[in-house]
Amino acid sequence: MPISIACRGHRAVRALVTTVALLLTACGGGGGGGGPSAPVSVSLLTASSALADVCTLDGEKRFARSYIDEVYLWRDQVPGVDATAFASLSAYFDALMVRTPDANGLPTDRFSAVISTASADSLLSGGAAPVATALSAPTTSVPLVATVSSPGARQVGYILFDRHARGAQDALITAFEALKSQAVADLVLDLRNNPGGYLYVAQALASMVAGPQHAGAVFETLRYSPQRTAAGAGQTLRFSDRVSTAETRYPLDHPLPQLDLPRVYVLASGLTCSASESVVNSLRGIGVQVVLVGGATCGKPYGFHRKDNCGKAYFAIEFQGFNALGEGGYSAGFAPQCAVDEDPGAALGSPSEPLLAAALHHIDTGSCPAATRAAQLRSRRVPDAQSQLLGRLLHY
Repeated sequence: MPISIACRGHRAVRALVTTVALLLTACGGGGGGGGPSAPVSVSLLTASSALADVCTLDGEKRFARSYIDEVYLWRDQVPGVDATAFASLSAYFDALMVRTPDANGLPTDRFSAVISTASADSLLSGGAAPVATALSAPTTSVPLVATVSSPGARQVGYILFDRHARGAQDALITAFEALKSQAVADLVLDLRNNPGGYLYVAQALASMVAGPQHAGAVFETLRYSPQRTAAGAGQTLRFSDRVSTAETRYPLDHPLPQLDLPRVYVLASGLTCSASESVVNSLRGIGVQVVLVGGATCGKPYGFHRKDNCGKAYFAIEFQGFNALGEGGYSAGFAPQCAVDEDPGAALGSPSEPLLAAALHHIDTGSCPAATRAAQLRSRRVPDAQSQLLGRLLHY
């Protein structure tokens, strides 16, 4: 698999966000009003498995309520609502979600959704990655790998990584092998358009940045609701020096090429979400310096497992991720150390592209480039509501 293609601009990615926002907004709206009613008694709820495949509106509502009770991270805070007051499944599902403010003053759950299985297949398929489709580019999640020189002549590796999809791990291993052979002194991960995806890919990526001395350290601990934790739910993913989940090219236990870097630069935006944020958080948890350049990330420390019923795909938040230091409350996103405006027409991977140029400046000087007044007044960040909609289904 080739690991380099021509550099390209990224204006089309912003248009994609609007498309996905419209899709998910349409799925989440509608229905009647209906104020709160008494919470449903847990003892009255039938197991969702016994309610599956009853594809009337009432049947789907009963399935949704029981499924939420079984898996939802904030199960004990689900508001009591009258199911008959809602004219659509999506409106009823939305009414069950916990919207009270979290520690950062944001709605506790901004990400759970129920959409058609066809829409879910399109959004979550590695072969039809939305960013790649919008750009009419190859479907590889790693469209560009390069070495560039900083103004101070340091050899810097650059990886444009757009999606934690199936197959991305193989592409990343190939990319890191190439950069390791070049003996790069620093690494820039361009995650500005990466809304997340599979955690095993993020685990492998972070492991290849870190050194073998971190093998066995906590990458991310997944915490479920107290009820599910008591029943044995929970998982800890760890840094590794070998492939832990095989894809196609590199088998299980294949040695991972590790750069063993004390720091890494991450180019970020409001589209940097979910599994991409796990990479940042996990590396910081083991003491690797992560320098964020660009804009604030989207703020999604949560994840879920997809559940299908009656042509609908349910994505209800099930767990929250924490790093080795127990840090995981970044619902407001990670703020950049170097806040830099993007130029949507600039070629990604070019040393003159504003975010990469700022990273190269920091590599040489240890400081961010001076911002001009004009740059401070400009804002090319995607509004949070839209960027979060793109990432809300991509942490699994």
